Amino acid sequence: MAPARSTVRERSAWAGIVCFLCFCMGCGCERLPTGPPAAGGTLRAVTLAEWSADGLSGSGADAALDSIAATGANTVVIIVTAYMADARASSLRANDARTPSPGAVRHAITHARALGLAVVLKPHVDLEDGSWRGAVTPAEPDAWFSSYRAFLRPWAILADSVGSPAFVVGTELAGTLTNSSQWRALIRELRQLVRGRLSYAASWDEASRVPFWSELDLVGIDAWFPVTQRRDAGRVDMLAGWQPWLARLRTLGRQTGKPILMTELGYRSVDGAGMAPYNFSTPGAADPREQADLYWAALQATAGEDEITGLCWWNCLADGSGGPANTDFTPLGKPAVRVLAAAWGSATP
Repeated sequence: MAPARSTVRERSAWAGIVCFLCFCMGCGCERLPTGPPAAGGTLRAVTLAEWSADGLSGSGADAALDSIAATGANTVVIIVTAYMADARASSLRANDARTPSPGAVRHAITHARALGLAVVLKPHVDLEDGSWRGAVTPAEPDAWFSSYRAFLRPWAILADSVGSPAFVVGTELAGTLTNSSQWRALIRELRQLVRGRLSYAASWDEASRVPFWSELDLVGIDAWFPVTQRRDAGRVDMLAGWQPWLARLRTLGRQTGKPILMTELGYRSVDGAGMAPYNFSTPGAADPREQADLYWAALQATAGEDEITGLCWWNCLADGSGGPANTDFTPLGKPAVRVLAAAWGSATP
């Protein structure tokens, strides 16, 4: 832990103060309810990520799912990724060696359901040239949407076959928002395939521009906004940092008339992780306690918000990696996993 951070005694004192503030502000200090999500219910989810054909069928993925279930989560989000040559390409490769195979995904679903977890499938598009998917602006939109539809359909059918409570129709594809008629047609088609709630996962700075929220059931937000301004921020600072974002989320909820699902939310276990959570490569000393504090602040800040219908934490990896020396996003083997367990009503995993 970084030397400039608060002492344990200071944290304990501040925690008491913040719980009182949470009560007064309606942020909620009580534990969240446990159990599988009812139709239309709250999702307490962790994302399981893998970028290989067979990794989701391995023992590491089974162990990661065991650990996710032990937190009191009721849902696991599984990402499946297609690939494009560059942002202007008009087709996707949905059978890349890095795309999880249907058999591997089915294995993970079977194991998850045996643990009492519901499963949400979340399609991604990644670019070979390293560009962000938000820059996708296909040269031939109709051809791109035809290719994208072919990628989504089998996953939507699989999701419906296992009773998924939700399906994500797209992730951070801000460059395609001008093609609203194609999006609306795609959503209507998916509506015929999926009985669960439909969502689109917008980047936090994209959400106000999505023109088709009215066609969906959930407003998805990939919540990578900064909540701290300094490396030695404590829990009070983190909770305060959430307040302007909560105000924006309330406004978005009122404007769309839809519940909000945090489709991605996470922090690396490094010093200063709350300053730019979206930066996956910010250097910093390992600081698993700061990650735990950021988890705590997010859970406290969102628990009393009626507009927010769930959190999807980013992420656990299918190889089961984690531990105190790991500086990636996974909470496994770190204090953050105990914060989740306390909030979600589980025994400490």
